[in-house]
Amino acid sequence: MKGIISICILVSLIPAAIYCQTKITGKVLDSKGSPLPGANIYIKGSYDGTTSKTDGTFSFKTNEKGDAILVASFVGYKKYENKITLKKVDLKIDIQLEEEITQMNAVVVSAGSFEASDEKKGVILRPLDVLTTGSTADLYTSLSTLPGAQKIGETEGLFVRGGSASEAKTIIDEMIVQKPFNSSVPDLPSRGRFSPMLFKGTVFSTGGYSAQYGQALSSALILKTQDMPTQTITAINLMVYGFGGSHTQLWDNTAVSVEGAYYNLNPYNKVFPQRVDWDKSTSSTSLSSNFRQKITENGLLKAFVSYSKSEVSLYLPDLDNLPNKTFYSLKPEDYYSNVSYRDILGDWNLFGGFSYSLDKDRINAAGNNIAQDQQLTQAKFTANKKISDNTYITFGAETQNTLYDDTYNQLNVKLNEIYTAGFVESDIYFTNDLAAKIGIRTEHSKVLDKFNLAPRISFAYRLGNYDQLNFAYGRFYQTPEKDFLIMYNKFNYENADHYIANYQYLGENQTFRIEFYYKQYHDLVKGTIYTYPILNVPVVPFSNDGAGYAKGIDVFWRDGKTFPNCDYWVSYSCLDTKREYSNYPTMAFPTFAAPHTLSIVFKRWFESITSFLAFTYIHASGRPYFNPNNPEFLGDRTDSYNNLSMNISYVARWFKSYSVIFFSVDNLLGFANVYGYRYSTDGKIRNPVLPPSLRSVFLGIFISIGEENQYQ
Repeated sequence: MKGIISICILVSLIPAAIYCQTKITGKVLDSKGSPLPGANIYIKGSYDGTTSKTDGTFSFKTNEKGDAILVASFVGYKKYENKITLKKVDLKIDIQLEEEITQMNAVVVSAGSFEASDEKKGVILRPLDVLTTGSTADLYTSLSTLPGAQKIGETEGLFVRGGSASEAKTIIDEMIVQKPFNSSVPDLPSRGRFSPMLFKGTVFSTGGYSAQYGQALSSALILKTQDMPTQTITAINLMVYGFGGSHTQLWDNTAVSVEGAYYNLNPYNKVFPQRVDWDKSTSSTSLSSNFRQKITENGLLKAFVSYSKSEVSLYLPDLDNLPNKTFYSLKPEDYYSNVSYRDILGDWNLFGGFSYSLDKDRINAAGNNIAQDQQLTQAKFTANKKISDNTYITFGAETQNTLYDDTYNQLNVKLNEIYTAGFVESDIYFTNDLAAKIGIRTEHSKVLDKFNLAPRISFAYRLGNYDQLNFAYGRFYQTPEKDFLIMYNKFNYENADHYIANYQYLGENQTFRIEFYYKQYHDLVKGTIYTYPILNVPVVPFSNDGAGYAKGIDVFWRDGKTFPNCDYWVSYSCLDTKREYSNYPTMAFPTFAAPHTLSIVFKRWFESITSFLAFTYIHASGRPYFNPNNPEFLGDRTDSYNNLSMNISYVARWFKSYSVIFFSVDNLLGFANVYGYRYSTDGKIRNPVLPPSLRSVFLGIFISIGEENQYQ
């Protein structure tokens, strides 16, 4: 009887329950008014809800009464919550969801920068790319195949978009490197000092770079060293002109690496014909060590130290007194150390770093004894925090103390520069498709006794899943070079304004980029300083009256998808530039710039024979050189530069260890390249500036003991 009564009661309540229900209908849309199918809509704290249909519409009923919270959620969008009142009356509610802005999904601001790292999708150059591009396995040689960089053969340096070598700075783990290249003798280039295998990420900014960096009018090369290694490994390197080795020991939270090498080019230069009259070919010894300690889950301490010492001497032609020659010897000694720590504390990303450099050059030039010592101590701190749903702020400060100590025979000159800087920068994500980076940097120089204020701003707009537009403007300041500062004490900062716009496509193993830029120089330093090469022009007084401009187009295409086991890229730069600076008596196209540069890099992996074949071709139109017989300053140009290099890598497994046999040839086709000409004082005799040899060949065997993966 009780069961029947209960059933009757339940049945009698059904009409009442139906009558008490509230029906909620509506549509879920995005910010552009497009429907969002599959969104979840429900009453908070209840089981009543539904999902939206293909056209975004939804409908459901609820027995809840009184005040309630209507919730809508969809992946990639902010959660919607709205207070409603349920009182037996049907409700129609249209819901508009806003995009959830996250750094992972948001567009990346990249005007002026080629970035390669684990964190970014726009990978351009990895360590393996550097090792297999060209014939020298040198980081800076590989960068010369990217648009914006110039191919210069008679001196070291990174020359970018009409800028001199001093206008490009190299930064390792946020700390400046005062001397990234080995010292060189006149008209002969040198290699970069650091192995590309040290670095996990590369940002090559050809202009418009972040407010976090300064003292570079043209370019910043920002390098990030490897974090914790993945295994214990030993390497042995045997080369035609030397040998080396390294060992990495890995523990749970600690890793230590040591590396050493000895090179002597004397036997090599005796076998292969040289255009240089060597007294002693280059010999060098280098040592380095890496330390990594994981302090916390996100905290990593890094320490790096390197030391190198070398010697070279040769005879240079004396064009004013043929057939006599001038003796020149160089003994450089370089030390660099860098300590940094990164961690995440709550909502803060923190970084602190310290570096110390000591570089010594001992030169004998025609019996004149020259000693050049330079010390640099730097400390830097940065902090980053998310301050709202779509805004991140980064701020920090740095200080550099540089000591110059130059001696020419009995004359000694010393200079102490203390440079301080602070910056603040904000990343603002208006939507996942529109972002801006806005910053400002201020600097002070003790030598100049002046401050500056440098604004930076960049925008990025994503057109689709793979392509975007980027725009950037920035003002960049630089203290004059040391050779000018020791001669004159009333200089101001040099500065340049950058304007950049580009389009880029980042697809699956494909990258396309076209960039337009304009760079305006102001207050460039002028004055005659007697450094090599000495041009036979009237003496120019010291001032900040120099100026200039650089404008052009850079194009880049990389494709690792179209052809199986192949990867190639093509880059082209068109440059129009003129400047009046240094001892230039008038505005002129500088000697270190070429109007047109083309690079083609092609690589193929042969699985069946575990071998890698790569070709690199570089073409550059002729560059100006000084001819005292031509009344037009820098009115003569060399013939075009052409170079085809090849390298082959064969991977073998010997005695349970992986080994690589590496063979390369530079200038495979024997192009007769001339970098410029040097003239006697009276202009009657000239001598071409040539590569040290028509071709160069390299052979090396690299053995990895403990390597578990042949593709590492």
